[in-house]
Amino acid sequence: MPYHAGLDDPTRARNQDLFARDEADVVVATIAFGMGIDKSNVRYVIHREMPRSIESYYQEIGRAGRDGLASDCVLLYSWADVVSHERFQDGMEDPDLRHDAGRKTRAMFDLAEMAGCRWANLVAHFDESIAACGTACDACGGTSFADLVRPARAASTRPAVAAAPAPDGELFQRLRALRRQLADTEGVPAYIVFSDAVLARMAATRPTDDAELLAVPGIGPSKLARYGAAFLRLLRED
Repeated sequence: MPYHAGLDDPTRARNQDLFARDEADVVVATIAFGMGIDKSNVRYVIHREMPRSIESYYQEIGRAGRDGLASDCVLLYSWADVVSHERFQDGMEDPDLRHDAGRKTRAMFDLAEMAGCRWANLVAHFDESIAACGTACDACGGTSFADLVRPARAASTRPAVAAAPAPDGELFQRLRALRRQLADTEGVPAYIVFSDAVLARMAATRPTDDAELLAVPGIGPSKLARYGAAFLRLLRED
């Protein structure tokens, strides 16, 4: 689904709405797209070129996995990106701003080239310190981009980092379909009903009554009263 300045306003609004409602799985867009969207279940953020600064990169990858489930961020970059950004920065009239922008761009390139844990290196830029993630980045887990795009011959043995148990895939999709139906009826984004993390927990634990549904993190009395009956009907049918 495209989203860029070349589209008219109604088309951009329609495409954004489809993505927010989980009716479109992928959006190819400029960086401004995600600024106004509070969507918790973004599973991938893929940069086809390097952002202009570490601060921008940190903000942009922060749109992935807000529901607590495992998500992937992929950065494609080269020195040509630095050249492209600096060519744009050459048009800045203030020499101090131009110098600062260039410094930030080169720092972003240095971060991408740096050895060691990606997460530890990233937060170090903001004067924070964490232990190496161990498995959640390509540097620690030993996964190259070629491994990500090449069809696997065998299942990976790398431990999962998801915050919720693995759901029943078919049931999970049926729960998502019900969520979309309820969201469309109320005219709200799907995540307002329940997040993917909540649906994943439902599909994994299969609650059968109100008490068990209330035990699912993310479901309180208000949402139980509003949506509980519909989801329990579906779960009992399975």
